[in-house]
Amino acid sequence: MTETLPPGSVTPLCSGPPELSYPGLSPQLLARVKQLWSARGLDFDPCWRAGIRSLPGFHPVPRFDSSTNSAAVDLVFLFDQAMLWIRAMHAATATGHAHGVAGLTPDQWHGLAGITARLTEQLSALRLLALTGLPMPAMQIARAISEDVDMALVLLIRPKLAQRFALCRSAEDTNDFWRRHIAGGRAFKAIAEKLYGVGIDHSADTDYAKWRRSVLTTLSTAVHSNILSAADTGHSPNKALLNDDSIYFATYRVHELCAYAQLVTPDLTDWQRRTGELAPDSFAPLAAPLSAILINQIQSLSSPVSPRIRSAQAPRH
Repeated sequence: MTETLPPGSVTPLCSGPPELSYPGLSPQLLARVKQLWSARGLDFDPCWRAGIRSLPGFHPVPRFDSSTNSAAVDLVFLFDQAMLWIRAMHAATATGHAHGVAGLTPDQWHGLAGITARLTEQLSALRLLALTGLPMPAMQIARAISEDVDMALVLLIRPKLAQRFALCRSAEDTNDFWRRHIAGGRAFKAIAEKLYGVGIDHSADTDYAKWRRSVLTTLSTAVHSNILSAADTGHSPNKALLNDDSIYFATYRVHELCAYAQLVTPDLTDWQRRTGELAPDSFAPLAAPLSAILINQIQSLSSPVSPRIRSAQAPRH
């Protein structure tokens, strides 16, 4: 890798096609994604410009001439697909709450709208940090994203817990709720119990649970590591994507949220379509078709790209 700013760090024009922001992207992956969108009557390019190119501090993927394959760039492209789905889910859940759509309780709609709004901000921040050579704060955000994914699933599973969450009126209330119901693996335990009922075993002694604990331990080093032993903090452009653990884990967890939400709430797609009909000029109409696209793409995340988190490869579901 060179010591100068790579050509890919120049932000393409807003009107340019998405692939200009992913130099080195696999042509096969791009063609497959566009085919998946087209098959559902969707035009990928304008949706990408509205949902990704418009992000605060948008940054394209840097071009690394010495890269031997497209894996790192492909990963960011899949990450952006996941972010588009989160934005669509936020629009759908906010619409569901505003219009009192049947299927979820008002507290569930409200809680999910809040969590997806926070996930949108977290994913946007993680993207910027990871692409500009700041892996440690990106890892901190990835850990928070994982917790919010668990929280979203718990709100879908337990309406009474959504009601308790809606009653939080202060930072103290929220912290108390988090300690009692989310922290320390409590949310994951509730999710694992529900998934077991539909044939997915994520109990503590499974490969998945061990992989998850290993990943969270790795991400925790960004929060709890000894700052006196920190490495050089120079922000060379070459550091961008050299540590893409945060990008991978966040992408994987959002794909899990998409897939598991369908399993624990089988009518979710119908509710998503209803909200899309009520808010046709928002991202809400993308929620249902993007759910199918993301689930189709899960297999694309099975190949290890990053040396640490994926050295213990995420188990297939």
